Amino acid sequence: MSNVPLKKKLINNNIFLVIPSWGKLLGYPTLGRYANHDVLSISQDLVIFFGGIERAVKTMRGTIYYLFGLGYYYTKFEVQTGRYITDNRPLTGLLLSDFVYDRLAKSKNITLQNDRDVVVGEDIFKIPIDLSFKSENKKTFIQGTLMRNLFIPYKDIILEFIETIRDPNKYKFDKTGHMILSAHWDFFNQILISDDMQPEIKLKYLESVAGLNGISLRVYKFLIEHFTDSELLEIRETIRKLNEIYSTVEFDPIYLYSLIDQVNIWLKIKMPNSITHQVKHTPKKTLKESILVSAEENLASFVEWPDQFRRRTKKELEDSVLIGRERLYHPKKEEKTIVKEEPKREKFEPRFIERPTVEIKTLPEIPTSNIIEILSVLKEIIKQDYDLSSIGKAFEIARNYIKSMVLHLNYLWDLSKYANIYQRAKPNLGLSYKEKLELLEKVDTWIDLSK
Repeated sequence: MSNVPLKKKLINNNIFLVIPSWGKLLGYPTLGRYANHDVLSISQDLVIFFGGIERAVKTMRGTIYYLFGLGYYYTKFEVQTGRYITDNRPLTGLLLSDFVYDRLAKSKNITLQNDRDVVVGEDIFKIPIDLSFKSENKKTFIQGTLMRNLFIPYKDIILEFIETIRDPNKYKFDKTGHMILSAHWDFFNQILISDDMQPEIKLKYLESVAGLNGISLRVYKFLIEHFTDSELLEIRETIRKLNEIYSTVEFDPIYLYSLIDQVNIWLKIKMPNSITHQVKHTPKKTLKESILVSAEENLASFVEWPDQFRRRTKKELEDSVLIGRERLYHPKKEEKTIVKEEPKREKFEPRFIERPTVEIKTLPEIPTSNIIEILSVLKEIIKQDYDLSSIGKAFEIARNYIKSMVLHLNYLWDLSKYANIYQRAKPNLGLSYKEKLELLEKVDTWIDLSK
C-alpha cells in the first residue's frame, strides 16, 4: 500500500449513536485522574453522538473511520468511596481504528429485533434519524425497543446533552475548533483538540478527565492529512446546521423518541440534500453489523484486537488502583510520627451544592399575558426558598402561559425540563445555593431574549 492515505468520499449519514461504555469498548485502558486524585471506579462512561458526515481512510497501519457531528463524553466516577462526581466533554467527532470499529460491529445483540438498519447491542446503539422507509409495525417495534433499552435508562444524560447543545458557547468553531474522541493507534483513548481553542475554554477542557489517557492538541495532524480545505468547510457547515437544528428542536422530554421524529422533520427542511442510507439486506448472514456506511465494503472481514492494547476487565483495572494505594508507605506502630491533624471537611461535596430543608408555601399569582412579567415572578420564586415541587409547578405554569402567546422560543424546552425535574423531587427540599445562582442566571438570559 502507498504511504499516501486512500481517502474515500465524504458520506452524509444522519444517525444517533450511543456507546454505553467507552472504557469497556477499549478494554478499560485507564481509570484516569480528576482534580489531582486517582479515580477509584467509574460507574458510567457514556458516549452519545448525533452524526452527520463520515469518511473511511485507508493507511499503512489499517483503516480508520471518522464520524463528525455533535457528541458528548459523560462520566460518573468515584475519587473517594461512596462520593460520586460527574464530568463531561463536548465532542465534534469520533476517530475509530479498524479493530475498535470491528469490535463495535460485532457487539452482541441484546434484543430479539432483527433489523440491520437499527443496531441494539451490548456495546453500541445505532439508529438512523430517518425511519420513514420502515412499515408502521416495524417502526412501532423499533420505538418500543429503543425506549426500553436506550431512552429510559439514559434519559437524564441525553437531556443533559441536549442542554449542552443549547448552550451558545458550545460547539462553536470560532471558539472551540474540533474536539475528537480518538481510538487511533497513536492517540488511543484520548480527545484531540486544536491549539486554536480559546484560552479560557481550553484551560477548562484540558483538565484531567476520568476514563481517558489524556487530551492532545494534535487534532490537525489528522485533519490536514485526511481532508482537503473544502472538505473541512463542508464538515464544519454540517456541524453548524446540526447544532442549529438540535439546539432549537421542540420535543417531549418524557417521551424521548419524539426527539428522533422532530429532528428528522427539521433535517429534511434545513438539510434537504442529506441522504437516508438503508443497509443492503442480503440473504447471507454477515460477520458484522452495519454501523457506518463507509465501512460497508469491509463487512466480510474482521481485524483482531492488537496485543499492544491489552484488554482487561473493569474489576482488574479497579483492583490495580487499590493495590497501588496499599503499597504506599505506612509507618510501623513503633515509629513515632508527628501528624498535624486537619479539621474534617466534606470533600467534593461543598456546602453550596447541598439542598436545604424548607417549608411548603403557597405560590404567588403568576401573570398570564406578559412574558417579562411572568419570568420576573419566576425569578422572585427562585430567590425566596420555595420547595422544589412548587418551583417545578411554577416553571410549568410559566411555560404554559408563555407557550400560549409564543409557540417557538428557545427556552420553552428548558422550562419543561425544570418543571419535570423539580416536580419529581423529594418533599420539603429547596434549591441549593449553586442551583439558585444558575437558575437566576438562566432566567436573566431568558428575560434578555424576550425584550
